[in-house]
Amino acid sequence: MRLPGGDKIGGRKEVSMFAIKKRNFLFLLVVAILTGAIIPAAAAAIFRAWTDTGPPVTKQEYDEYVGLKANYAKLKDLENYVNDNYYLPIDAKTLEEGTYKGLFGGVGDPYTVYYTESEFTKMHEEMDGEFYGIGAVLGSDEEGNLVAVEVLSGSAAESAGLQAGDIFLSIDGKSYKGEAVSEAVDHLRGQEGTEVEVRVQRAEEIFERKLIRAGVILPSVVSSMIEGSNLAYIRILSFASHTAEDFRAELTKMEEANPRGLVIDLRNNPGGMVDKGVEIADMLLDGGTVATAKYKDGSEEVYKTSDGRTGLPYVILVNGASASTSEILAGAVQDNKGGVLIGAVTIGKGIIQKLEQFSDGDGARITVAQYVRPGGAVVQGVGVTPDYVVENSIEGGDVQLNKAVELLSQDASNAGGL
Repeated sequence: MRLPGGDKIGGRKEVSMFAIKKRNFLFLLVVAILTGAIIPAAAAAIFRAWTDTGPPVTKQEYDEYVGLKANYAKLKDLENYVNDNYYLPIDAKTLEEGTYKGLFGGVGDPYTVYYTESEFTKMHEEMDGEFYGIGAVLGSDEEGNLVAVEVLSGSAAESAGLQAGDIFLSIDGKSYKGEAVSEAVDHLRGQEGTEVEVRVQRAEEIFERKLIRAGVILPSVVSSMIEGSNLAYIRILSFASHTAEDFRAELTKMEEANPRGLVIDLRNNPGGMVDKGVEIADMLLDGGTVATAKYKDGSEEVYKTSDGRTGLPYVILVNGASASTSEILAGAVQDNKGGVLIGAVTIGKGIIQKLEQFSDGDGARITVAQYVRPGGAVVQGVGVTPDYVVENSIEGGDVQLNKAVELLSQDASNAGGL
């Protein structure tokens, strides 16, 4: 395994007795300086007096270690200040974790994050799509409300009578808006068998429900035939470890039904694993470029597809909550003229993160590259603009889906690259 920066963990190395003495001396010297047990001048005297086997460190090495005092003395002083003045006892490990999180937070990038071991485990649960919760997929509507986008069959949410479109006013007494979807989802998840209370609005009715968290396997792909038409519908909720495999299975099933066309719904999809988006692009496009990742050192990684796209004409739905891998896929389809995009301008997250676990179990997600679309446009801070910009509203129903049905119901000669 490699830590960020390329440091290897493990491996065998022969160390001489002198090197061991030298290491111990350096360790004790640094600890003494950092804790204030000795001042740098006294440390210099100790350094000069060490003559039994010659100087244990070079002048350059000594200066480097003294530099630690200058670089980290303030951090140590602030730690002492907090411990001395805060009115409650402070857990040392929690304070240490806060220091690490602050380092990553100092980058100013919300997607660069330090995770504790438990938090990192949760990240893997999200990628695998298995966790404990109420079984409702949350998103945000155009009014900024936190809504149930989907209620999973057999879930606690379904048993409690919740429905897609319900607005979550509060969770255990705490209110959330649409921009806090991740925080709300975290609250709804928890240990199996524990209780959570939600306050929900449906039209003019407001009601409360108590739900018991249970095991949930979150499907990342769902499909159906659109009622009243000969059109297929596949929704991708996220790009998890099994998403490409699930999409292929649903696409094959839909192709066997021989529909007139296909609607692929990426709305409210927060993204996920880039390679899964590329695999899905391979099913929707003939040979071409999906995106190009550009790294700090000037290197590039080009994601490509091979021939063999589906024979079904298709459109893709996106909205202001479609992000990351959703935007990579949508931009690739648009630039390669594989299908038409309908909906609202996407969120504009055009950067790629690396997720890595360290030897102590903690881990990090760090932004390592920016990607550009096949046509050369950046996505970060800009988003992807659909071919047909259509906004949904409560009164108008699912106008975006209706527009997709309208286009796919036209003659093939008018499909315009669908």
